Amino acid sequence: MSNSGDYFESDDQPNDAEAGDGHDGSSSVGVSTQDGAADESFLQRRPSVVRRPPPTKFGAIDVGTNSIHMVMVEISPEGDFRILGRDREMVQLGKGGFEAHLLTQDAMDAGIAALTRFSKMAQLKGIGRLRAVATSAVREAHNGGDFVERVRHELGMELHVLSVEEEARLIYLAIRHAVNLGEEDDLMCDIGGGSVEVIVGNARRAAVSYSAKLGGLRLSELFVKEDPLPIGRLKQMRRHIQAGLAPVEQMVGPRRFERCICTSGSFECLSRICLHRRGATANDGTNQFWMTRAELKAILSDLSGMTREQRLRLPGMVVKRVDSLLPAATTLLTIGRMFGVERYQYCDMALREGIIIDHIARSRAHLLARATWPDPRTRSVIQLAERCGYHRAHAEQVQRLALSLFDQTAVLHGLDARHRELLGYGCLLHDVGYLIGHSGHHKHSYYLIRNGGLQGFSEDEIELIANLARYHRKGRPKKSDYSYSHLDRSSREPLRKLMALLRLANAMDRTHYSVVQSVDCQLLEDHVEVQVHSERDSELELWTARREKAHFEREYGMEMKIVPAAAGKETSHVDE
Repeated sequence: MSNSGDYFESDDQPNDAEAGDGHDGSSSVGVSTQDGAADESFLQRRPSVVRRPPPTKFGAIDVGTNSIHMVMVEISPEGDFRILGRDREMVQLGKGGFEAHLLTQDAMDAGIAALTRFSKMAQLKGIGRLRAVATSAVREAHNGGDFVERVRHELGMELHVLSVEEEARLIYLAIRHAVNLGEEDDLMCDIGGGSVEVIVGNARRAAVSYSAKLGGLRLSELFVKEDPLPIGRLKQMRRHIQAGLAPVEQMVGPRRFERCICTSGSFECLSRICLHRRGATANDGTNQFWMTRAELKAILSDLSGMTREQRLRLPGMVVKRVDSLLPAATTLLTIGRMFGVERYQYCDMALREGIIIDHIARSRAHLLARATWPDPRTRSVIQLAERCGYHRAHAEQVQRLALSLFDQTAVLHGLDARHRELLGYGCLLHDVGYLIGHSGHHKHSYYLIRNGGLQGFSEDEIELIANLARYHRKGRPKKSDYSYSHLDRSSREPLRKLMALLRLANAMDRTHYSVVQSVDCQLLEDHVEVQVHSERDSELELWTARREKAHFEREYGMEMKIVPAAAGKETSHVDE
């Protein structure tokens, strides 16, 4: 099966946001720019109000030990998401392979078939990006890598195998999104087919995350080998569960919890059985369902005394959970007793929703950048500047003044709109070298720009921008300089002319307080007069600019006089 574009996610996902905080949109949004955009000033191109991009579609697939789930959503620019569709197939990928740590051929074939169907459904729904993850069954199997390769080869899909820590983190994100957690810690639990995740945390963070190999399908394969299960075998399973949970009991300590928030299909199935026992039906909904520990104990008591056939006839039972539900309920009751839990609350969001929330959080910055700077070149420059912690107000002030000088001296330099655009980018990035150090930061800026992964530029353009930053201070370019020698010969004269404008503009914001409001250039017969408009004390800016004007005079072959606009002329002693 072939695919194109970025339908299936690869490993190069952005990681610049703290996963799980807030919401955003998907990084698959793109906005085209109009022709001639390079002729407009950067400040004009940057909208005062961020445009609202269209919603995007994203899908998450959870390849679990017992079942494979898919959730498809539409993500708004604000980061909210709407469910477009769900599907689940009880593949039982781990069945029959826990003791040998192998995925059976039948299980892998069933998994491939389910994933094939899900990927076709996602394409029909117009899902722009699909992320698939696998948990304990694939993670622990000796041939788990073979299954991952089959998925890649046959479907063109990247199947990411989660670590136990990442699995717990994503489950926590889903619970935090769906349940009103407060400042006090809550107990959370996800009982899967292969493992159990126990989490202690609140609305701000997960303090404890623990994974135990106590999933319902795993325990069923290890202990449920007779029908009905003898009491001795049941006690043996309970001791095994208690031993598996002992480390988390030590980690949490003597704390007790009023509730345990539970995800997963096992607890959903127990909830439905409980609803039927109360005289309600599954249609009454389980999203905000609560079960007492006494109710769970009663259900478990009945399950443990039933044959498999009797369990199948139990109202609310799911056929493919008939073998794993008894071990899952035993584990859940053990957790409740261990931490003094009296009530269990069902959460209808789990790992797959955690994937969606994590994707939204990770994509937020990228989406906002696309909305704010539709032009990919500008967006790439801004993102590099932000990664380097640039002083935005100063960079934009230098850019504004330099472009104004460029426009007003056009008849002198004869450069085109492309050079104007590159000058603007050089202004934005000229100080990024401060990220490495203050001393020699102009040289650091060159290095960061050359190696910053700017998108949409030719190598010659990146070299010109980097050289502009390199020579925004200190000495003028020399042929022996590494940076200057690597610049295309046809770009050297434009560099020197642009460099002179950048140095003037940078000098006119010496204090970084945007003291200078604007500049007016008058091209007179024997000199250029630059009138500096400011309503504040601009003596330092004028003094610094006058020290830098020699570069302009050398490259443009004309004398320059820099005067405060109110004076109308320059005093004779200043430039001596």
